[in-house]
Parts: sequence; C-alpha cells; structure tokens
Amino acid sequence: MPDRAGSRQAAVRTAVISGAARGFGAALCSTLLADGWTVYGIVRPGSPVLDGAAACRLEWDISLPCPPEVAAALARARIDVVVNNAAVGSSQNSLFDVDPDAVTAALNNNVAGAVRVTRACLGGLLASGERPHRPLVINMSSRLGSAALQASGRFAGFGTSYSYRLSKAALNMLTLSLHEEFGGQLDVWSVHPGILKTDMGRTGAAKDPVAAARELLSEMTIQSSGGPSARSGQGPRFLDLGSRRDLPW
Repeated sequence: MPDRAGSRQAAVRTAVISGAARGFGAALCSTLLADGWTVYGIVRPGSPVLDGAAACRLEWDISLPCPPEVAAALARARIDVVVNNAAVGSSQNSLFDVDPDAVTAALNNNVAGAVRVTRACLGGLLASGERPHRPLVINMSSRLGSAALQASGRFAGFGTSYSYRLSKAALNMLTLSLHEEFGGQLDVWSVHPGILKTDMGRTGAAKDPVAAARELLSEMTIQSSGGPSARSGQGPRFLDLGSRRDLPW
C-alpha cells in the first residue's frame, strides 16, 4: 500500500513571495498556505508579522543586496515558484513634477529588486532532481507596462506616474530576458492582476486582492498540471489574470 503521507509531503510546493507583508503579497501568502504550500515571505525589516505561522519570514529590503542569512535560507530551499511582487509607486505624473531620483528608486526596487530576488532563488529553482512540473518565475506587472497598449493610446489620461509605467515596462523586459536565458529550464510570466483595492491601487479600485490571489493560484495549478491548457514550456507569457487572456508586450 502506498504511503499517502509521504506522497502528500512530496507533493508540497514551495513559493518565494516578495512584498509579502501587505496587499496582494499578503493575500497570496495566505492563499498558498491554506492550499498546503510552503511559503517564504520576503518583507522589509520591521514589517508586520506575516499572516500564517507556517510562513517563513525573510527580512530583506530588496533595493539592497541580499543579506547573508536570507541567501543561506533560500539556498537550502527547493523552490517551485518565485513571485516578484514587491513594488513602490509614485504620484509624479507630469514631466515637470518628476524627480529623477524617485524614478531611479522605483527602478531599483521594482526591477533590480526582482533581479536580486530571482538570482537569490535561482539555485532552488534549478535544483537537480525529478519534479512533476517546470519551475516558474512570476513578475507582478501591469497592463500599464505594455508598450503596445500605451502606444495605442488606450490609457491616455489615466494620469499614471512615470515611475510606475517605466518600471512595469522594464519588468516585462526582465520577463523576456529571463525566458531567453532560462526558458529551457523554467517558465517566466508577467502578470497583470487587475485593479486591486490596495494601498497602491487607483482611486475606485474594487478588486479584492484575495480574489486575485486565488486566480493566480488557479493559473499556477494549471501550469503545473502539464495538461493541454498548461502553457508550460511554450514561451514567456503576459497574462491578464481576470480574463485569462494574453496581453501584448
């Protein structure tokens, strides 16, 4: 008779989530924990305690190099999914108001931070040994980072900050770059989660971050299934989470 407990343990998946202390990151952390995942939540030093005693809290300001203790913890983990979620925003939506230092800070956190997190997790993502699915890197982007949609004028008058649009467009290019280098070994997605009701959300935003977290879990489950709709190993993806449609880059 098969050891069901052992099979269940072998099936446990591990995720690393940045920006896990609040908003969508906290919702995703709780959602994955409830689904039986092992979760490493990256938070800024001094952030509130993570929701869920099973989460492993890693204190790291990702605008800075990875602390040795965090690097050691991630090096020991066999990682299935990395979610680059941590981001900072800005209200500077006119060229005359833009502080170049604020743009630099946003790029450092939102893009270079994702580079740092992914690099710190790469060993765990590519760990040798048999696994039933391809590892996955998810960059939490935005439709506002689509150069094609911006060029079409679809978001004219939105008043979104320069820093946000620039950093999300650059994050999409990180998705494409990671696919170019590692596409033979793992999947890479950019994901637009919808207009979320969070501290960084637009005025009037109504989508519950928990709903978006459940949608992303569903997509991750499909990706790991290997079925016809899994899209695993078929190239980079820019996903509109609510509609499940691909967005133009």
